[in-house]
Amino acid sequence: MSARMMRYVVAAGAALALTLAGCSSDSGGSAQTNPEGDLVIDGELIAPADVYQAAQQEGSLVFYTGGSEQSEREAADAFTEATGIDVEIVRLAPNRLSERILSEQAAGKLGADVIRISGEDLIVSIADAGAFQPTKISDDIAGVIDPEATFEDGLYFNSYDRIYSFGYNNQQVAQEDAPKNWKDLLDSKWSGKLGIVQVGAGGSTTALTRFQFDVLGEDYLKAYAANRPRIFDSSASLTDSLARGEISAGPVPVATAYASTLEGAPITIATPEEGVAAYPFYLGQAAGAEHSNAAAVFINWLLSADGQKLAASIGDYPVHKNMPNPTVGDIELPAADSGFLHRSTIDESLKHLESDAATWRQIFGYTG
Repeated sequence: MSARMMRYVVAAGAALALTLAGCSSDSGGSAQTNPEGDLVIDGELIAPADVYQAAQQEGSLVFYTGGSEQSEREAADAFTEATGIDVEIVRLAPNRLSERILSEQAAGKLGADVIRISGEDLIVSIADAGAFQPTKISDDIAGVIDPEATFEDGLYFNSYDRIYSFGYNNQQVAQEDAPKNWKDLLDSKWSGKLGIVQVGAGGSTTALTRFQFDVLGEDYLKAYAANRPRIFDSSASLTDSLARGEISAGPVPVATAYASTLEGAPITIATPEEGVAAYPFYLGQAAGAEHSNAAAVFINWLLSADGQKLAASIGDYPVHKNMPNPTVGDIELPAADSGFLHRSTIDESLKHLESDAATWRQIFGYTG
């Protein structure tokens, strides 16, 4: 059975927590070519015949991503199943990925066909370096994605909003002791048992820090730091440590932690009353892409109903207008306009970027 067909979940805990024990995507639209040879999935044109045929001849593409390994592998497998085009994934933490992209671009040796990354400062620097080229989006898809998801006339796009909540190891933490809201993590019982990702890791931690300062307050982070959390370089490494029980609780991107539960990780993710941080994952075709037709098909698919249903099924908020609220297993997350999400614009994020990072490092005594 393919990963796209598996769907199971074990739910437990209070109304404000989701116990995630395994499920995969609902994506699985029926792909077909119309009489003209165009690629159509769920009634949406993904690629005209000439582009699709050329993409099939190219046969594959290289995907540089700062997303989680598990969620991006599921997306790649779903795309390959739908189109027959293989995807080679190069996955790094967003700050490291940006360094690689800029270095390769400067040397004239950019190896990517498609790039997906979070972080307003990172996406702006990549675009300014000339590492993107515009991608033609089909009229079917252009008509249903949020107009605010398209940047610089199609040079790059927001592919979804990922959310940053917190989770705990449900094998170590009894349900009656489990944290439900952000403030619960300030209890001294969590001293030495928490984790947090360092502020410079990428767009996710930038968004989380802005949310914590703006919504929870600077004193919240000072109190969190007083509980002596272990500091990680990436959300993936924190999630792995949480799954192994090396820490008991800490902030995690929902989709990253959820993907870990597909492999049996004993993680419960909270939906706290104070809300969560939301941050875009930007998507674009690399300048000089070797597999430009396959890249165009992949980008159109990721923004299509089929690709966006996949994103929504692991807790990401789609940019496609016709999608239901995101779900994690059988649990539906709050609507995007419910007040649950807290998201900064590019300008707001860039405005606070340096001061937030400096204050965070001072609070945590971090010099890495």
